[in-house]
Amino acid sequence: MRRWAQTSVVLMVLVGWVGLIVACGQSEPAASPAADQASQVSGPRTGQQIFAATCAACHGADGKGAENWMVRDEDGRLPPPPLNGEGHTWHHSDGVLYGIVSEGGAGIGFGSNMPGFKEELTREEIVAVLEYVKTWWEGKAIDGFPIAESQRELSEADPYPIDEG
Repeated sequence: MRRWAQTSVVLMVLVGWVGLIVACGQSEPAASPAADQASQVSGPRTGQQIFAATCAACHGADGKGAENWMVRDEDGRLPPPPLNGEGHTWHHSDGVLYGIVSEGGAGIGFGSNMPGFKEELTREEIVAVLEYVKTWWEGKAIDGFPIAESQRELSEADPYPIDEG
């Protein structure tokens, strides 16, 4: 029963990501000043720099997502959800989050417009941006339960994939 409940939660989160992906794919994202700055820095980019250059156009610089992120568009897709702990992203394990960023919405079975970033970001960069996003969850709780702790527990059974390169 518990496995079924976890699967249901994962499916609900994935549906939200699909909507986000669809919404992001509908328009050309605007370049952010932080993206230009990130490309001028030598050495590995931080998760914050990668987020600014890759994710902020759809999810917002502060990770708040679209205003009506739970309202489906005319195609039945959801806009980009918040990543700052106000949405459902924290319901997913590291493995699921990695798959969403790497493969995109369609790549994980959602009819979403979120692109996959596996061709543009390394494993380390995907992990760095996800770890940056998770910093927004620290200190936040729902019904008294710390969401960052909940996400860490899910990730024990489904961690980031091992680097095979």
